[in-house]
Amino acid sequence: MLFSHLPWILALVWLVVRWVVGGRLDVDSAQNVGVLTNMLFILLLVFVGINMHYRKLQGKASGFFEDFKACMKPALLYVLPTLVFIGVYYAYIGDDIQELRTAYIDTFETGIQDEANLTTFLADHPELKGKSKEELMRMNRENVERNVSVKTRLMGGSLALTFIAFGYSLLAVFFWRTFGRK
Repeated sequence: MLFSHLPWILALVWLVVRWVVGGRLDVDSAQNVGVLTNMLFILLLVFVGINMHYRKLQGKASGFFEDFKACMKPALLYVLPTLVFIGVYYAYIGDDIQELRTAYIDTFETGIQDEANLTTFLADHPELKGKSKEELMRMNRENVERNVSVKTRLMGGSLALTFIAFGYSLLAVFFWRTFGRK
């Protein structure tokens, strides 16, 4: 019974951890803690899933894909509520998005105020030759606002978490079938 709710419980624990850490650490460190927590929880669910699968089998044979499915199911059941909580965190709880936007915009605007930096930037981006500093700053601001958003966090999070769940499941089945199952 607890196992069926474990992905939801861990997703809620992730939200609480991310909220607490987000208030105490800088944005980059808090994001790292959030990512590492997700990876740890997915790894835990994968190994609990395959362990429960083999307990249910009670010594019967099982194929690779059945084992893989037993690992992926709890991991993906964790990914779904975690994505919801990522959206809730970035949209309503944390101010990480605004802090990152401000930092990126300020860094760019400060950097192009120096003529040497501006010349280097324009040399690296020849398509922007002839643009004024104000146009470059406006283009950067639009770019940052489009690329640093809740939507991009959700898309990146869904890809990353799904890829991690897939990879961990493959590795868990390989290790379980090679070393754990006797």
